[in-house]
Amino acid sequence: MASPANEINVEIEWLKNEILPKLLKERKLIADIDDADLEKFQIVDITIDFIGTQEAFMLTRCYRSNVVYNLKGEANEINLFVKKTPQLPQELFDAVNFKALFTNEILGYEKIIPALEDFAKLNLNVAKFYYADLQTNAGTLITSDFGSLGWRVTKDRVNLSLEHTLLAVRYLAKFHAAGFALRITNEDKFNELTEGLLESRYANEIEHPLFLLKVNCGRKRCLKATKQYQNHVSEEFLQKFDNLLSEPMEYGRKLVKPQEPFITLCHGDYLRNNVAYKYQPDDHLQPTDMMMFDLQTLRVASPMIDLTTFLGLSNFAKVRHQHFKEIFETYCQQLGESFEEYAKIPVPDYLSFDSLLKEYIRCLPNVVYITSWFLPDLVEPTDLTAAEMMTQQPSDEEIIQDCMTRGGEVLDCELAHQMKELYELAVEHNVDICI
Repeated sequence: MASPANEINVEIEWLKNEILPKLLKERKLIADIDDADLEKFQIVDITIDFIGTQEAFMLTRCYRSNVVYNLKGEANEINLFVKKTPQLPQELFDAVNFKALFTNEILGYEKIIPALEDFAKLNLNVAKFYYADLQTNAGTLITSDFGSLGWRVTKDRVNLSLEHTLLAVRYLAKFHAAGFALRITNEDKFNELTEGLLESRYANEIEHPLFLLKVNCGRKRCLKATKQYQNHVSEEFLQKFDNLLSEPMEYGRKLVKPQEPFITLCHGDYLRNNVAYKYQPDDHLQPTDMMMFDLQTLRVASPMIDLTTFLGLSNFAKVRHQHFKEIFETYCQQLGESFEEYAKIPVPDYLSFDSLLKEYIRCLPNVVYITSWFLPDLVEPTDLTAAEMMTQQPSDEEIIQDCMTRGGEVLDCELAHQMKELYELAVEHNVDICI
């Protein structure tokens, strides 16, 4: 493995000699530069800042780059965000499904998001797209570095505040409303925009055995924690949940398959790791605006897949449960208002509070399951890179021990509470989670 210094030097040379000249010539770096001035462009300095595991969990190797250049005697700078797949054996590259992930993100930045924004006259604050390359065993994507423009991810990986949550669900509702409105007013256009999206999570018929062991442990831990901390949840319900998720990949495929009438464009992985906020100049705790990024999991599916994901993986019960009615009403109200603004017709009944709540409950087992094996990595992150995690070979006993204990009692209580919420909502609103 290359040393950090050597790795930085390699990336600097790649940017300097290959990428920046290409972007300059294609007018992507400086849109209005004349042919005569191309030779006058001089790179003064390039710095690289790799993003570590303590900032976010990522399957890719990412860094920020500040490029200082001189053009006709004037100094300026461009800030880039570079995402690359780690060097992996082809088998692992395919198992992660990097082809689909990068295909979706490229389509999202180049085609889908711009068209959706133009249709709805909506600004989603996405990063500027510069460059992408996808090979059989490597993927690269370059956008603007939104961090240089004042956007930042929250310091807390989980347990976001109510203020952060309400802003996130309003943003999400506008995004979903634009998809609903485009589909209902011009279904051919909607289908044309989204037909190139590939299945990013459930395409592989055979899952890596270590991953299956991890998710099965997560499910068992969730059931065990529920019996300990929320023992009023019926044994019959827990058994039904266990049976439902006994084949998680098949369950996931069925859940994400578009089902009328809840069909719109979804982010697919809408959680703290993939959103950023702006804040009041004098108050770094009060968010004023937000954006989403990492468009690799874009999909056409139920909007409740995004909402359940955010609330299950970005909030703890003290916000999600205590303020659930306010959060859900905020989402529904914004969805309805935005739909009518974009589609110019009344909001349909299936986007009402009661209708969406039942759909939320239908999708909720999925995020309880994902929480059971992924939330431990957010609550108690490791120092391992994605490449190290995917190529290490721990024993089954080590995996089981880690999955059943990481995050400690805090994690156990949260898993149990999510199951409690699923149980109580399903009973109160008479929703069969097996449907």
